[in-house]
Amino acid sequence: MMLGGIGGQVALPAVVTTRPINPSVDHNHCTTRQFQHMTFYHEGLWFVFYSDGKDFRYETSEDYGKTWHPAATPIDRAPNGSTSFDVLKVDDMVYISHTIYPLGRYDVKAPYARDPARRGEYTHEGRIKEGRIEGRWIHWLSDINPGFTPDYSNIVADSAGFFWVFAREDQMGVAYRSRTPNDTWLWAPRSVCMPVQGRHALDAAALDERKLYVVSTLTTGGRLYGNLYDGRTWNPEPLLICEDVTTVAGDDRRASIEFDPTQKRLHLVYVDGRSRLRYRFLDSPYRAQDWQPELSAEGLELAENVFTSALSVDTSQNPYELMITYGIEKHTGKDKRQRTGELYARRFDGTGWQADAILMSQPGTIYGWYPNVNRDVSDGLCMMYSRSVDKTNLGVPLAVMVSICKPNRN
Repeated sequence: MMLGGIGGQVALPAVVTTRPINPSVDHNHCTTRQFQHMTFYHEGLWFVFYSDGKDFRYETSEDYGKTWHPAATPIDRAPNGSTSFDVLKVDDMVYISHTIYPLGRYDVKAPYARDPARRGEYTHEGRIKEGRIEGRWIHWLSDINPGFTPDYSNIVADSAGFFWVFAREDQMGVAYRSRTPNDTWLWAPRSVCMPVQGRHALDAAALDERKLYVVSTLTTGGRLYGNLYDGRTWNPEPLLICEDVTTVAGDDRRASIEFDPTQKRLHLVYVDGRSRLRYRFLDSPYRAQDWQPELSAEGLELAENVFTSALSVDTSQNPYELMITYGIEKHTGKDKRQRTGELYARRFDGTGWQADAILMSQPGTIYGWYPNVNRDVSDGLCMMYSRSVDKTNLGVPLAVMVSICKPNRN
């Protein structure tokens, strides 16, 4: 079954403000991946986090994106972009998991690149940062080396207050948990949350009763897996959710999950190998047979010719309403990873679209990609994305764009 597509005309029920916050970045991970949330709203201010190709930075806006103000100093060095950064907001606290590279960006002409015996010289380290929002800025309180490297990371807090960092390591999906609640200083040894070998792109969500769920788009073999942490242990065997997803390493046709505690329901959106946007949900007690549509059938088809997607929730609604961000492909580059187009957002209630699609990318352009959205859209949707500025080279340079759509309460 497929729901109605965007059609030839797109209604714009709400005003979208789009601004470039950096006109030219020389790295295609500047806005990171859509399974991470690098934007949020707090007491009248929007915060966005991105890499300028050298440093990891954040900016704020108090007028719904009309003007942006960069923080005076970078958060940290980010020479390889921000793929390994993730941001978590809990009340007025901000937590970041990320990776640093002491030698800077990888240099193909350096001795460690030319000589395989010296490859180990190019090292990376993990960091966990904790800060408090004070006015329009963040006062950073700690910068911790947790003893592991959060590659392609997600950071979440479970229902008991423990912090979790999910990452890919040794070609598996792994999870690290803080030793005590509400504390980021000490971390327990890793657990394997996705025991399948390959190129993982993970997204994780905290459920109720200390449970968690993780999904991974595994481009090795082109499969989408899920796994449950029942409050004590991870299932030893992951669950195959879809056996037809992209096999292109670095592709942005990924999966995103969000949990609605009012229904005890986990929502999943993903793009299959035929570029079709699909939806499923999982209800408590989160067994394989609790997925809908059943796993023997395909997920509900929402749109076609889609090259990226992201998921947000409206926590002001009961049950939560979903806001799905997705890209309609309009242009491709020489690299199989390079798919650009127009970026849209649309409200969804789990069974059907609740409003017309909203064009979130800059009108008149077809070079938007790598969108990143805020998790909670009760105060509006903030989408940061990359826009290619050279149609002959989609990867670099890129403009970092931010579009904000105010909530439509009508």
